[in-house]
Amino acid sequence: MATRPKPAPYGPDYSPKMVATLASCTAAISRLDARVSVSSVASAWNRRAAWSGYARALQLQSAEIDEIDVFSWGCGLKVPGRPALPTHLDLFDRFAEWLAALQDDDRLRWRDRLPTAIGDPATTAEHAPLVRALDTIRQLARIDHSIMAWLSLPFALRDRSLAASPLPCLAGGAKAFRLKPRPNDDDWLAVLRALESAARIGLERLDEMERLHRRAQRAIVEQFRPGALPRLLALSVHQPLLSPQSVADRLGLSVAGASKLLERARAAEMLVEITRRRSWRMFLTPDLAVAFGFASRPRGRPRAEPPAPLPSRDLAAAFDAFDAEMAAIDQLLLSLPSGGT
Repeated sequence: MATRPKPAPYGPDYSPKMVATLASCTAAISRLDARVSVSSVASAWNRRAAWSGYARALQLQSAEIDEIDVFSWGCGLKVPGRPALPTHLDLFDRFAEWLAALQDDDRLRWRDRLPTAIGDPATTAEHAPLVRALDTIRQLARIDHSIMAWLSLPFALRDRSLAASPLPCLAGGAKAFRLKPRPNDDDWLAVLRALESAARIGLERLDEMERLHRRAQRAIVEQFRPGALPRLLALSVHQPLLSPQSVADRLGLSVAGASKLLERARAAEMLVEITRRRSWRMFLTPDLAVAFGFASRPRGRPRAEPPAPLPSRDLAAAFDAFDAEMAAIDQLLLSLPSGGT
């Protein structure tokens, strides 16, 4: 009969609660990884997930910042009513470096950058891959006191074969990893539950983005003359926070034309206006409007999604054109600094 690994000096004590939490967290990561790998909106999801993961890493660095502030920075817009970001330091000075690493096809580059002091004891193979990935981050956080320690978790998960590619929303860890020579079981449980929650939220947001993509296709088909609406809806999938000026700049429109286009998208329930004034209007996709507290979650049983329209040559051409707009917007935003700011 196999014996479970001893708790000291590596990893947590494998109590029934710890084993159940490890299994649940590993399953959540696997579900997210499987869905992202086949999703039609994977590129746009990765951009949003990078903002979410970076927000979590900033919070672990004791920065007083919320996720919406990182999203507004990523979209190049200031959300009214939000406190101003500090000006005496650059909170986002490592974002471009991290984003480039996430997009790098070389799987060994991140591992080669690890300090030589980081290693695996001889008994490491007896432990769960998730524990081994988190312990790598624990060791790194003790050596590197910068934000890059927390941003390295997606790579550690990939290197332990828990994900096929880095999942940016899973950046994180725990302050106890940096402050304590050996975190206790409560610290390990807190990290695992936070990681599982991040994976679950990431999957929920992927579901919402795919639903938004399908709704955008239906909205385009229902329009008699869609005009520039497909380009705006493609932009909103990649860049969920929009203003008339940002749309005008991205799509080459006048501010007045962009305002009318945003109003059409709002009337089609593809965007939610989060400001209530005539000038400096701002719009957010419905899923994030709920997540960030600008709209209430619908009560009662969710509305059934309308059935897919009957296939036709004209319909296929419209869908292909929208997918082409999505790809064009993706390339446009990739060419900008920090992936879209």
